[in-house]
Amino acid sequence: MAPDSSISNLVVIITFISSIIVPVITDNAVVTASAASSAIKLEREALLNSGWWNSSRATANYTSDHCKWMGITCNSAGSIVEISSDEMDNNGNAAELSQLNFTCFPNLESIIISYTLLSGRIPSEIGALSKLEELALPYNSLTGTIPAEIGSLRNLVELDLSNNILNGSIPLEFGNLKDLDALRLRGNKLDGLIPSSIGNLTNLTRLDLSLNQFSGRLPQEVGNLKNLLSLFLDNNNLTGPIPSTLYHLNQLSNLYLAYNNLVGPLPKEVGNMKNLDSLLLNRNNLTGPIPSTIGYLNLGGKLDLSHNRLDGPIPPTIGNLTNLTSLDLSSNQLSGLLPREVGNLKYLDSLSLDGNNLIGSIPPTIGYLTNLTSLNLGYNQLSSSIPPELIYCSQLQNLVLSHNTLSGIVPSEIGNLTHLRQLDLSHNFINGTIPSQLGNIPNISAVDLSKNNLSGVVPASVRIIPKLIVSENNLELENSTSSENAPPPQAKPFKGNKGKQRKIVTRLVTIILAMVAFIFAILIFGILFVHRRKDKKFNPNTREMTEGANEFSIWNYDGRITFEEMIQATEDFHIKYCIGTGGYGSVYRAQLSSGKVVALKKLHRSETEEPAFLESFQTEARLLSQIRHRNIVKLYGFCLHNKCMFLIYEYMERGSLFCVLRNDVEAVELDWTKRVNIVKSMAHALSYLHYDCKPSIVHRDISSNNILLNSNLEAFVADFGLARLLHPDSSNRTLVVGTYGYIAPELAYTMALTEKCDVYSFGVVALEVLMGNHPGDLLSSLSSSSERKIRLIDILDQRLPSPLDQKVVHDIILVSIVAFACLQSKPKSRPTMQRVSQEFLTGKSPLGKPVVEEISISELMKQGMYLIDQCDC
Repeated sequence: MAPDSSISNLVVIITFISSIIVPVITDNAVVTASAASSAIKLEREALLNSGWWNSSRATANYTSDHCKWMGITCNSAGSIVEISSDEMDNNGNAAELSQLNFTCFPNLESIIISYTLLSGRIPSEIGALSKLEELALPYNSLTGTIPAEIGSLRNLVELDLSNNILNGSIPLEFGNLKDLDALRLRGNKLDGLIPSSIGNLTNLTRLDLSLNQFSGRLPQEVGNLKNLLSLFLDNNNLTGPIPSTLYHLNQLSNLYLAYNNLVGPLPKEVGNMKNLDSLLLNRNNLTGPIPSTIGYLNLGGKLDLSHNRLDGPIPPTIGNLTNLTSLDLSSNQLSGLLPREVGNLKYLDSLSLDGNNLIGSIPPTIGYLTNLTSLNLGYNQLSSSIPPELIYCSQLQNLVLSHNTLSGIVPSEIGNLTHLRQLDLSHNFINGTIPSQLGNIPNISAVDLSKNNLSGVVPASVRIIPKLIVSENNLELENSTSSENAPPPQAKPFKGNKGKQRKIVTRLVTIILAMVAFIFAILIFGILFVHRRKDKKFNPNTREMTEGANEFSIWNYDGRITFEEMIQATEDFHIKYCIGTGGYGSVYRAQLSSGKVVALKKLHRSETEEPAFLESFQTEARLLSQIRHRNIVKLYGFCLHNKCMFLIYEYMERGSLFCVLRNDVEAVELDWTKRVNIVKSMAHALSYLHYDCKPSIVHRDISSNNILLNSNLEAFVADFGLARLLHPDSSNRTLVVGTYGYIAPELAYTMALTEKCDVYSFGVVALEVLMGNHPGDLLSSLSSSSERKIRLIDILDQRLPSPLDQKVVHDIILVSIVAFACLQSKPKSRPTMQRVSQEFLTGKSPLGKPVVEEISISELMKQGMYLIDQCDC
């Protein structure tokens, strides 16, 4: 064959093959490009169909290029890789998460949608996003359970579903997320056990399961998380001891286990966690001593072991925590001396050691804490005087040394604490006068010096302090020019030099002293004689038991009991029977031989050798014992015996409302219906005291500590009439008692105590019942118009589910309206307790059928005007 012919044939063959292959390649390319275009079109349509973007606005601004829409990020091929809520254009409307078809986004790597109105369930289709690395949906309103399909997202690095309304348990499949760096589920309603499979997440650096309802023990497998930097498990229902494996996490910086039901000791191994910055174990049931190894830590933030049952001394090694900013060991059973090494904590801002059994003096090294703004050493057994070195704590704003056995004087140098706002030295044995420098502190607003041995005149500069309490001292509120207040004249020195003159003077002085002693002895004998005569003429309802004042009387109680039986039942008032301490005395639980349980209030004041006091006390006690109301604690009787004075009350099994509200488990028992009934019961009881008792009784100290609960969580008013009982010769103007935070504002400047003071205190407690804690911050902000825009739903106790039943919602709103009406600053503007009681009996609300999520504080206050306009002023 000729060469030209061969070449010609080759060309023909190549041409033929090209005619077949090239169209095929071209068609495949077209198909591929068409498929890609179709997938991108599906992504765009999925965005539009979700309703999260306003389609008209989006298309008007960006035509068909959805990659330029707000919150959308695409790769170079035009496929979506990130969806975020940054400026998402949903017109502020609620959006369902399931409205977005997740199967249309094969290249999606990140979903970040927070602080929106996103609601509904998390769809299981989210598990199809195989490339997803970040799923963050915090601060929304998502409901339902967490789908197990999330466990198939093997590339996931961060998962944040915090602050939603999710329930159910953590899926076991989460253990498959081996690359996970951060897991945040806080602030939901998740429950059940924390799965042991969580120990598989060995790359985890941040784990936050706080503010949920997880129960059971913390799994040992948590010790496998060697890279963990932060562990937040606070505010759950975890039980059992802290697992020992936890102390192997030596990279951990923050450990929060507070507000659980953990038990057992704090072992010495805690000192192994050398990188800890903050350790919060408060509000558990931990026991045993604080290990000295705690000083091995490098804490630079907060150490809070408060509200446990820790005992023993505070280890001196605590002084090694030199970078600590906050130390709280309050409400434990710690004993011994306050170590002087505490002065090494030079960066400390807050120190709380109150509610323990510390003894001895306050170490002078306390003055080294120059950055301290809050110091609370109250409710201990500290003695000696207030150390003058305290003045070096120049940044102090709150100083509480109350309920100790401190003596000496209030140092005048206290005026150098120019930042001081609150000072509480009550319930001590401090004497001398009140220094006028105290009133010169610029921003001081609350001072409690009650129940001390102070004397003299209250300086004018001190009298203007807004919240000043000086009751039960030997003070005069007004300046006096009478001779008995004038300083004694200075004696002139004797100038004679002769010995004869000295002898004459010596004899004269001796004669005068002898005459004074003789007259004094006659007076003492006369008083004792009259006292014994009066003892024999006492009411037949009392009986003499031994020499002196030994009176015992019981009314309205079936059964004879004796003083000796009371002493035997409490083992001579042993502390193990003490169930509470208040302003008037300590309360003991006593089980009588009959099996009956009563409460004994052993009163602080003992004046059983004063006949006039005995008569008035007996008369007042008899009147109080005749009070009968279903919501007032029954007073069975009293006892006066050898300077021991106590009252016998009906026993309340659940203790005070204050304690129940501050225990998370017990607080949940107080559902909304029970809480509303507590407020109503208080109102009916106070109305009875004010209007049905003759003479009327002003309680003077309404607080959550004086509202007691029985086994059915029904409320009873306690400590009624005690101020008048113990101080029968005082007027409502000279004796002001009460609990800080509940006292009516007018008492700061008028000292006039009326029924309207009880009304104000009732309003505070009513809000406390709804909120679950003291409404101090809310009360101080009511004058601000912006604060009044807060919704009612935002201040209700978050430990309880939002009220849904219409009747319960109605009652909560009615209680709120009445409470704010009672908190009017002007006493005449407040309704009477009789009016409040009638409002609760009729049960009518001026709002008709309101929605609790919509009503604001401002509207509640406005609606309360109908009570003010018609009140009995």
